[in-house]
Amino acid sequence: MKGPCRGLLALAVAGLASLSFVGCTTSTGSDGAGSESKGSSDFALPAKAQSRLDAAMQAPSWTPPKDSPKPAKNKFVISIPCSEAAVGCARPGDAFIKAAKTLGWRTQLIDPAGDPKKMQAALKQALQLDADGVYMAGGSVEAIGADLLRQMRAAGVQMFVHGGDNQPLGPKAWSGIMNNDYGQTAPVLADYVAKDSGGDAKVLLVNNSEFPEVNSGVKAFAKTLPEVCPSCKIEKQLDFSIADIQTTFPSRVKAMLQANPDINYIYAPYDFASTQMSTAIGQAGLTGKVKIVGADGNPQNLQALKDGTQAASYARPWELIGWAVADQMNRVFNGEPTVNDARGFQTEDYPMQLLDKSNLPKDVTAPWNAGTDYQAAYKKLWGIG
Repeated sequence: MKGPCRGLLALAVAGLASLSFVGCTTSTGSDGAGSESKGSSDFALPAKAQSRLDAAMQAPSWTPPKDSPKPAKNKFVISIPCSEAAVGCARPGDAFIKAAKTLGWRTQLIDPAGDPKKMQAALKQALQLDADGVYMAGGSVEAIGADLLRQMRAAGVQMFVHGGDNQPLGPKAWSGIMNNDYGQTAPVLADYVAKDSGGDAKVLLVNNSEFPEVNSGVKAFAKTLPEVCPSCKIEKQLDFSIADIQTTFPSRVKAMLQANPDINYIYAPYDFASTQMSTAIGQAGLTGKVKIVGADGNPQNLQALKDGTQAASYARPWELIGWAVADQMNRVFNGEPTVNDARGFQTEDYPMQLLDKSNLPKDVTAPWNAGTDYQAAYKKLWGIG
């Protein structure tokens, strides 16, 4: 970003909304070169959207639960991520395994590699292994089937998932639903795209609709963008399966960009997809011309923000979330209620932050966890160490 805009944005991050980057005439190109925007210098977000954007870029804080029961004894838990190859699935699932071991539980990881049939097979294997609890980092009733979920619960298995508003909760459904609703972060990404483009965003909207929480984000972005930027436009939409993300997906993105040269932004459903999109943009010779916004803040994407090959990412602390899942599961094992967040999810509130090149942490090689010492906090809660 050139000239005074960088300084103004830094002040916005510090919470001085009145000195935010309204009116900047340049924008950070995805190659970090500060490419000129075709948007108008007169473009300004509605006040509510500007305030929402400013708040999202400020450094967040985190307060752990006040108390928690002692570790339940003799438990066997299984992590079933949507795909271990997908960083946003692997990070919380792997962290859950580490937290469960800290609690003294036996653990196992079963990787369905993004295949719904393998996901169902993994759950049936969990039944055969007599698991006490299962955490599905990226699952849904649609993917596994309501009958199988009811079968798991009837067998006494505590089932936790991270998902969106439409996932059922109860004795015949999920034991706990960890809040991972991209519908919360997508409106802010729409604000960012509108402002960064100067009101001239032509967007490729990418979905992975097999995951309800991801689909929720796509819908929220599509709704918010025209509200905050009437001159912006969603040019095309593309849906894909996570099983294809490292095979046919990049070539599909490349073909879409080549066929639609007006596209200058891509909304990524999550950041593992952003990484594949960066490859497609480079192959199409469009680095610096097409910008990506996404969510999760994986280390690869933090580096991409630093390098300028991604414009923005709404980071969430996946490792902290994995430990929070273990804490919630331990509460259920002890016959205690879960801790709910403000929206009613069985989620202990966790920090998030919208990052771009202006407010990155110093170390972009480490997973983003908002500077929290979450492991020490949970160990203290559990009376360990």
